Amino acid sequence: MKHHPKIFDVALLGAGLAGLIAATRLAKENRSVLLLKEEKYRSVYARDGYRFVPFSNFSEKLIKTNLLQKIPFLTDRRRERKGGGRSEQKASFQVILPESRIDLYHERPVLQREWKREFPGELNLIENFYAALDRTKQVLKKLKSKELPDPLFPVHPRSFIKRWFPFDGLPKGRTDQWLSISSPEFKKFIQLQMISRGNLLSDSFPVSLVSYLLLNDEMDGWWKSGDLEDVKQGLLEKFIQSGGMIEEIEGVEKAEMKWREGFTLSLKGGKSIFQSRSLILNAPLHRVSGLFGTRGKAVSRWSKKIRPHDVLIPFFLGIREKVTPVGMRDLLISILDLKKPREGGNLLLLSLSRRGDETQAPEGKRALTVQSLLPFEKSEKDPLSDLEDGVMKHLKHLFPFLENHIEFIDRKWADDQMDCWSYPHYLYKTDSDFQWRKGVVPTRISNRLYFTGKENFPQLGVEGEILSGLKAGEEISNKFG
Repeated sequence: MKHHPKIFDVALLGAGLAGLIAATRLAKENRSVLLLKEEKYRSVYARDGYRFVPFSNFSEKLIKTNLLQKIPFLTDRRRERKGGGRSEQKASFQVILPESRIDLYHERPVLQREWKREFPGELNLIENFYAALDRTKQVLKKLKSKELPDPLFPVHPRSFIKRWFPFDGLPKGRTDQWLSISSPEFKKFIQLQMISRGNLLSDSFPVSLVSYLLLNDEMDGWWKSGDLEDVKQGLLEKFIQSGGMIEEIEGVEKAEMKWREGFTLSLKGGKSIFQSRSLILNAPLHRVSGLFGTRGKAVSRWSKKIRPHDVLIPFFLGIREKVTPVGMRDLLISILDLKKPREGGNLLLLSLSRRGDETQAPEGKRALTVQSLLPFEKSEKDPLSDLEDGVMKHLKHLFPFLENHIEFIDRKWADDQMDCWSYPHYLYKTDSDFQWRKGVVPTRISNRLYFTGKENFPQLGVEGEILSGLKAGEEISNKFG
């Protein structure tokens, strides 16, 4: 039986944040937009009155209000300012090292007290390092005032002059140079902050990037009314209200590119064939790079430049409130042994539901989401039961007497969802010399083909996804004219 293609201006493969931003803008401009959403994938897990939301980094849990304000079509309640300001002295998250525990405060004087307590022998080095970050922050501030369009800052402007004369006045040094004589604990303290804010793994980061990420929130507010899933749900609602269409699918069997006609998408199972003039890929690049066969050289080339190094595996625990140690924050990153690899439960990112929030956990209980690392090449071979042993060993170090106050530990969601092509929770590695303001993967891959996802700006976390969604939406809108 012959299938008659349905023709759309734009098709979006995957329902991540960046793609939803681009698709919603185009739908609001009266373009016909089709969202192809994976039927099996579920981004939230509920059990026994608990609600768990797995995450890729802490920027998905601590969403800055100024980032939401970059998305012009979000409702006012999602752009409301909550928290922040000079009077607040609440830590954003916690870094736990073998010999140290540091609360990260927005206020510099309060954060300095943390340094003095945990790194008393390195105060001069630390002060000099942060002074360099402060100087870099001022350069970034000047660049922001000069470069347009402002909503896309810190993306490097793509002009003829900037392309051939890219000097921007930012220091070119990296953390391995600046911190060459610091202790392993302080080096790890900086590295873990960088890893927890984005999806990029590295032993050394550009100092200008460190300044942008670590100092950019000192005067910022946080949206505390929800998390990334609430933002995405708001975008989906706006997308539908603007005339966008959604099709839940098993997957795409193949995608064909034709210069004039655009794209033909054949779905798995032979159920439907869709045509679109432009296509946005919004799933992990390594999952969709093979859809185009030998004609997808551009996609394949970029997928080789940035590859997943680790998969973030979530474990969901229901625990009693009383087992939570005094002073433990709702978000923390912890490493047990600096000399051992990150995987196997040695490095954990934890998110605790807010105390007393019965939308997340029953009364007197807390929902604990634990993200552990599994090397990408082992993710289809090693059973999660082995990883669970390492995770529990680490958790018992953080939560004394945990075994007496645990309701359950659940890895069912991970078992069911890890093989989905929409699964988004990876840490990436790429060339060490990439320019962070240009990102890694461009939003425009080739004529009519676009990519929006974590791989565009993996170092920037949620901000990177918002920027790639805004860029793709603008580029496609301009193409339609």
